[in-house]
Amino acid sequence: MKRLRRILFGVALIVLAVSIVLLMNITALNPTHRRYSSEMPLTTGQASGQEIGNSAELILSADLRLPNNNAPDQRQCLCQSTSLANGKDCNICLSVNNMQSAYRIPDFIAPSFIAESKNARNLLYTGREFEQISDYALAAILLNRPLWVYIRINTYVDSDFYRMVESTGGAVVPYFTIPGYVDPVDDTARKSGAASGLLVVGIVWLEWRSFRKRSFRLSAPRLPKPQPRQPADPVTGSARKITHAEDFTTSARDRLRAKIDEEDEWNDL
Repeated sequence: MKRLRRILFGVALIVLAVSIVLLMNITALNPTHRRYSSEMPLTTGQASGQEIGNSAELILSADLRLPNNNAPDQRQCLCQSTSLANGKDCNICLSVNNMQSAYRIPDFIAPSFIAESKNARNLLYTGREFEQISDYALAAILLNRPLWVYIRINTYVDSDFYRMVESTGGAVVPYFTIPGYVDPVDDTARKSGAASGLLVVGIVWLEWRSFRKRSFRLSAPRLPKPQPRQPADPVTGSARKITHAEDFTTSARDRLRAKIDEEDEWNDL
């Protein structure tokens, strides 16, 4: 029973630790290492399209720990020619041929990846976004840097977007939260963490109770053990019986002799 409790205790501790790590939201396989954004960006209301996009870029910048590439002191561009680096639109040009546009400015460029935020309802096969992401994917392949595109949790994405981005070694990541969103991994981690935590507390209580009982038994005064009765020695007992018989015989003989002597004295008279 004690061994079973210890096994359960070890398993419960492991489940509790894994649940805590999952709730920290730091284990995802993308450059932020998060399953969802640290904050909720603007989605609807009075905000303009640019404000909605900027709010997502600001959150992603914090989660990636990178400056926004659209800032005036950044502006690393993907260009058809390095000569387009004029210090106004592009500070640095990373040369890429055959793009549909003369240059592109991704939201984030790091030495090991390219990232773009898309805080939109849809990413369709046709339109400006598709041409833009196509150029990013081409540049990512030529520069050997995976492309990561971060979207809303509920954004509809055309399957061609997924295939194109995944061809670079990156992925389309459902990332920006929306009102009412509950991460299923967090939900499972909370439930399993609560159950394993209760199990740990229960086992600790049982062990403490068992320890108290052992301590009480050790501290209680001990009564002297009754000494076992020694069995009678058959040899000694027989010798004692013989002695008693001899004494009785001698005593009887002495009484008989005294009686005979007394009768003789009477006869002499």
